[in-house]
Amino acid sequence: MEQRTKKEDLIFLIKLIDKEFKADFQSRLNEYGLTTQQGRLLFYISCNNKNGKQIRQVDIEKHFQLTKSTVHGLITRMEKANLVYKYKENAHQYIKISEQCEGILMHVFDKRTECIDKLTKGMSDEEIDTLHALLTKVLDNRNKGEDQKCLR
Repeated sequence: MEQRTKKEDLIFLIKLIDKEFKADFQSRLNEYGLTTQQGRLLFYISCNNKNGKQIRQVDIEKHFQLTKSTVHGLITRMEKANLVYKYKENAHQYIKISEQCEGILMHVFDKRTECIDKLTKGMSDEEIDTLHALLTKVLDNRNKGEDQKCLR
């Protein structure tokens, strides 16, 4: 079997780091009985609300590329758990994060910072800047060649 190249190792390392973040995120959400999907939706709604944008169900459907029934089910369950609430304004129905949920999201976000600190332990600010620049370049290269699909 052929030895992996350093470039191939990069992909492997990125996948491992991604796996670490996902596992950490899920463990934080588990503390509150939330799924990863619910967490992603809640952070999306919260972030947009903080930036002054009102969120409708259709916005969630488009952003996450989910069906109407899937989003409806997720929102209904989160509404029953007092994590979100709906309100009407100008003939549209919007979704907002509850105060209880804001506290949960703040805790999960703070814990995410701990995970980032763990993964970057021992790295200088310069090394972090370099890593950021290199990963941004990788992403830019990927975006430039969107018509060329990478093997998964």
